[in-house]
Amino acid sequence: MESNIRAAGFSWNASFQWKRDIDGFPATIEFLCETTAVRPGAIFKPKCESTGSGLGAFNVPGAQLVASDFRVRTIEAERLDGGGWSRVEVRMANLLPYTVLKILAFQDRHESKDVYDLIFCLLNFGTGPDAAGREAAQSPIVNHERVLGAMRLLEDRFADTFQDGPIAYAAFLAEPGNGEENARLRQEAVATVRVFLNEFRSKIDVPRMASAAITPLKPLSPPSL
Repeated sequence: MESNIRAAGFSWNASFQWKRDIDGFPATIEFLCETTAVRPGAIFKPKCESTGSGLGAFNVPGAQLVASDFRVRTIEAERLDGGGWSRVEVRMANLLPYTVLKILAFQDRHESKDVYDLIFCLLNFGTGPDAAGREAAQSPIVNHERVLGAMRLLEDRFADTFQDGPIAYAAFLAEPGNGEENARLRQEAVATVRVFLNEFRSKIDVPRMASAAITPLKPLSPPSL
């Protein structure tokens, strides 16, 4: 695998990350995994001749959830370096594992982009966060221990507009010094997560989730900012 990546013109940036420029734009390939062989956040190097000695994967808690809940999409594009057009099927993380990975990433590295990605997806899924909640409740991983923990973390990080989740979301989007826009965006983030979680929990098969603390969230009231 490593030799194929190098043959495609990518150069080593970190053992799990490979980069090259394509028509003046940077392109990055990252390899992720979930394993107990190394600590979370460390690089795992598989002992396999087919991968190459320099290839590694970033150990991300929750990454294996994607293998149980994904969508298949067909994409068509031109291969690198004039290799002609090709059509392939790719597996993409479905909504619930994506949500889990994003809130865990934010908890770990606290980058505002993770919160923006999450809120954008919940807002724009179908008719909005209510539809996202219903979709997530149908996931085959809904009763996974890591999912339950991530949903509690999501609730905590967006409990009100003074938590770090909505503050990071507003900081990513609002113009500096625009207090009114900042307050609106913080409220938008809290309301989005509130609707998503309420709908998610209302659709859960409670007997399957007996080990979870399923408590309806209170209606959102305008905060004093």
